[in-house]
Amino acid sequence: MKDERFYVYRILKDFQDSGKDLKFIRNKFIGNKSGLNHSRILVLTNEIVRWESRLDLWLESVLVKPLLNLSDKVRIILRIGAYELLLDEGVPDYAAIASCVDLTRKIAGNRFTGLVNAVLRKLTRIDPCQFPGSRGDIHAETRWLSFPHWIVERWTKQFGKTKTVELCNYFNLPAVQDIRLNLNKMDSEEFMAIMDSAEIKIEPWKNSSRFFRLEKGTSRLLSNNLFKNGTISLQDRGTGAMVELLDPQPGETVLDVCAAPGTKTAYIAERMESKGQVYASDISRNRLEMAKLDSKRHAPIINWSIKDAAEDLFPAADRILVDAPCTGTGVMGRRPDLRWRRKPGHIQEMADIQVALLNNMCRFLKPGGILVYGTCSLEKEENWDVVNAFLKLNAQFVIDSGRNFIPQDWLGGKGVMSTDPVRHKVDGMFAVRFRYKC
Repeated sequence: MKDERFYVYRILKDFQDSGKDLKFIRNKFIGNKSGLNHSRILVLTNEIVRWESRLDLWLESVLVKPLLNLSDKVRIILRIGAYELLLDEGVPDYAAIASCVDLTRKIAGNRFTGLVNAVLRKLTRIDPCQFPGSRGDIHAETRWLSFPHWIVERWTKQFGKTKTVELCNYFNLPAVQDIRLNLNKMDSEEFMAIMDSAEIKIEPWKNSSRFFRLEKGTSRLLSNNLFKNGTISLQDRGTGAMVELLDPQPGETVLDVCAAPGTKTAYIAERMESKGQVYASDISRNRLEMAKLDSKRHAPIINWSIKDAAEDLFPAADRILVDAPCTGTGVMGRRPDLRWRRKPGHIQEMADIQVALLNNMCRFLKPGGILVYGTCSLEKEENWDVVNAFLKLNAQFVIDSGRNFIPQDWLGGKGVMSTDPVRHKVDGMFAVRFRYKC
């Protein structure tokens, strides 16, 4: 564990200093490095970032001076210790304290080891289930939820206090994982039998024959031949519904823009039974290269290219999927770093990009064709405001209800897809099916 905690420290320090994507930073430091417990590093970095504000609240309750007065190095080490002491039942208290003291000596020097030792020992007397403040203290209650104040305040205005607390609590649960089965390669009964024999626990979704919730055995699943040959893929059930809303058909030409990492692209090709053409593109070369690498497990009809969907030219298509870049407030459970990386101004910035994407891409849809616009955002500005702005400028498009394509209880007004993470147990997704009137 000593080496793992050292890498956890380095990753968290870089995340704090750079504000970059946590997954990107983690890959930079550990990549395919052998001799490390990668799953442990993944859990520690994700969960310490997720619970950062609550960890700080606990630390401040036992510190004599403000936490911010401590150096970044010591503060990060204390968070590692606080997480292992109060939220991780698998590590004995003495081991967590001793390891953090050793880490302090290596990172910050001997003069801080006494402080770290004393603070962490005080934390062992804390009940992690008890709120360490006064009820009614909005600032403390927000920190207990471990979300930025501006997000809590925004969601409270939009959804009400009760719903906001439910959302925060749901996003603080360990992220769930779904599996998509390629029915062109294997039926569900055979798949479930193989999973059972491999001691991989799954539960089928009631509203889909293709999707299963992974209950246990992630590492065994990823090393299974069914994953390696593209028979199964990891994909949230909610994001899969976006492809079902598009309803691609064999023999068609389909555009999938902002497509990396390509999970939805592969699902499109599956629905088309590998007959037709899928033109997938992304503006990021790095993300596109990763998507191309993964797409080798899937259909050969996928054609990848680097394109800016807000400006570039594309071939005429029967269907277009615009899974737009967004603030990602609907996936803050799966990507805990987003809650700290996003700022209030990002919402309108993303909305402007989304309108530009739609206004460009709609030019390449054939009359009678279908365009699906979607986000993983809960924010009105990125969803309905973008839809209304697009329709105002493009009268030849109308909203086409999704009632015949996706689960009925996932539909909101006008038949638009709008999933509720708490109620539906999937990512927070918004998607609209537009039809180009003939």
